[in-house]
Amino acid sequence: MPSLSDVFTVFFLTLGPIKTIPAFYRLTAKATPKFRSHLALKATILATSASLFIAFFGRNTLTKWDVSPQAMQITGGLILFIYALKLITLQPQPTGGQKAEADSPLSLANSLAISPLAIPSIITPYGVVAILFYMFIARGNHILELQIVGMVLLMMLLNYLAMMFSYKIMGVIGVPALRLIGWIFAIMQASLAIELIIKALRSLGVVPVR
Repeated sequence: MPSLSDVFTVFFLTLGPIKTIPAFYRLTAKATPKFRSHLALKATILATSASLFIAFFGRNTLTKWDVSPQAMQITGGLILFIYALKLITLQPQPTGGQKAEADSPLSLANSLAISPLAIPSIITPYGVVAILFYMFIARGNHILELQIVGMVLLMMLLNYLAMMFSYKIMGVIGVPALRLIGWIFAIMQASLAIELIIKALRSLGVVPVR
């Protein structure tokens, strides 16, 4: 069974606020504080709802399909590695979606909160795999399931706080430093992805155990 520190690390890399801060900052560069607050709350609620749906419905579906933990590990490792490699090798691109202006109506927040904020900025493809993987291997262990759900909710809270304080964070850190941090996390994510695949292959007997 995974340790909570491992779960936290993986969730922070895949669902954490490092990627959310620049996306929110760019989207709301000319928006009012009221609009930013509304958008951050709306995106957090949508992302949290999607995360819980993935955690329970997705896990039950994989169980019905009789997917093995090793298959989930390899799938997760491959997706983590592909996206990490993309972050490492490609130049950062502006987040898609409509930028909020100072006089934007709050109704625009409903659209932006779904995309590109909730998906794919907060709930990333590799974040989906991480949630499914840990909930899948925790099935039947209700305490571990609650701990994993708690970790997901913690990540959502961190994303909300990061959006609410994104202007202060960007003012202190700046775009170049945040990109450097993201690049470092991408390297860590690539290493984690390879380790997941190796562990799955070891459990299958393909790679000898050290």
